[in-house]
Amino acid sequence: MARVHVETWKTTYRGIVPDARLDQMTVDRDLEGGFGRWLTDPPPGHRAFVGEADEVGVVGFAVAHPEVGHDPVFTGELGAIYVLRGWQGQGIGQSLVGSVARHLRSTGHSAMLVWVLEGNPFRRFYEKLGGEILRRELRPTAGTKLPELAYGWRELKALMEL
Repeated sequence: MARVHVETWKTTYRGIVPDARLDQMTVDRDLEGGFGRWLTDPPPGHRAFVGEADEVGVVGFAVAHPEVGHDPVFTGELGAIYVLRGWQGQGIGQSLVGSVARHLRSTGHSAMLVWVLEGNPFRRFYEKLGGEILRRELRPTAGTKLPELAYGWRELKALMEL
């Protein structure tokens, strides 16, 4: 998962997140830092789902958890989703979103949101899945504040069928 995390950040966020931050990212640093701590001791309510391919192992992952901002409607959150560039467009991302939606629904959440960097070239993925833009905020990301959009789904049923 750390390899996917590092590779997707470097290929997706170049020119959006400061290059110096991306250039410092390595799998070892990721495992030694916050991501590694999250992997070994995830916060309560967090659940990870992985997409795998026989020949390479993990090619994508997504994280589900209760929404951290205490939104009264969008109580579930797609906290992260990353799929290696060479594996995108094959349904892995959709399958991961479906797993997240099913998990959130099974734990009592009827709606979810996801925060996406406004400059993310793949944010249309969420729109194709029916996500609506709820709000825009400057949020701390990679040592700076960057504009992010919250996409939301008021009903998880359609996503659960992915």
